[in-house]
Amino acid sequence: MFKKIQKFIEDVKVEMNKVSWPTRDELINSTIIVVVVSIIFTIFIFLADLVFSNAVQLFY
Repeated sequence: MFKKIQKFIEDVKVEMNKVSWPTRDELINSTIIVVVVSIIFTIFIFLADLVFSNAVQLFY
């Protein structure tokens, strides 16, 4: 049982060394893009909800 766990941990270490980690600048740029797109999408959903809510209230 412990040999399997030890083998698993060794395999994880080997695979983690193969990972291509982003640089700090790449990470910052990606984070900025995600935040900006999330804000734009939030505004779009808010406006769509506002329009549909008002349209429904007109009919009821």
